[in-house]
Amino acid sequence: MTSLPVTHLPMMRLLSVVVLCCMIAGCTDESPSEPYAARIGDTYLTEAELSDALESIAVGGDTVEARRQIVEQWVTRTLLLNEAERLNLESESDVQRQLREQRRSVLINALTSRIYEAAEVEPSREAVTQYFERNRDRLRLREPYLQLRHLRVPDDATATTLASELRNAPQAWSTVCERDAVDPERACAVGMRFYPERQRIADAPTLRDRVSDMETGEVTTVDGDDWHHVLHLVERIEAGQEPELEWVAPQIERHLRTQSRKQMYAREVQRLRNEAEARGALDVHLSAPAGNDTTTAE
Repeated sequence: MTSLPVTHLPMMRLLSVVVLCCMIAGCTDESPSEPYAARIGDTYLTEAELSDALESIAVGGDTVEARRQIVEQWVTRTLLLNEAERLNLESESDVQRQLREQRRSVLINALTSRIYEAAEVEPSREAVTQYFERNRDRLRLREPYLQLRHLRVPDDATATTLASELRNAPQAWSTVCERDAVDPERACAVGMRFYPERQRIADAPTLRDRVSDMETGEVTTVDGDDWHHVLHLVERIEAGQEPELEWVAPQIERHLRTQSRKQMYAREVQRLRNEAEARGALDVHLSAPAGNDTTTAE
């Protein structure tokens, strides 16, 4: 599957990566021993921090543009931070209140993440199968599912040759994939399974339009800006049909993991509540005190 150019990435996603880099990676305040991408005074954005940021947004193709955007955002935010500190804005009461709220939010989110990590146990195959059997009717496909084989190759001639090879011998997919795919392991594995149509081609609008018009068994090529694509639609299962277990197993696993997280979270909150009540530290008044009713009689 191709990746969207970085210019299509939501800017807030890039900003969040830069903020994360500054808050966690440290944006070093002394001359680092490693190479750096940008410096403002004694504050550095190291190449290691920049690499972590690029990895977090998984840009795929245009890493040069992604790098430029991240560095520029880091420079802008660091300049603004320095000016805010020079003006001593931290001493203002409203700013202090917001900082306290952010501190609370960061700590609560950190604890929540730790609770979720404790619940991060992969659902057993038996649990997935049991859920599938109990919920067969509810799991009917809400959208078409595809078994779509997809290869990215560097030139049109290679794409045309591979498409012809797959038309003549569809069973040669594994051989063709291992020999010619950019990422053979992933391409071969994905090409053997069914996925929701929207998920399978979510990051490639040009391919989405072409795949929508393909017939089962069809092999075609699509020219792209950076890559040429070979597509083989092995089968399309229309919405409303009952799925095979393997088609929906990943969704079931995600659902079971989410359930496990919610249960762990609820248990931990209840434990903290019980402990607070036992030591007399929890006092809740759900009704307003007498004489403090703010409703207006007609």
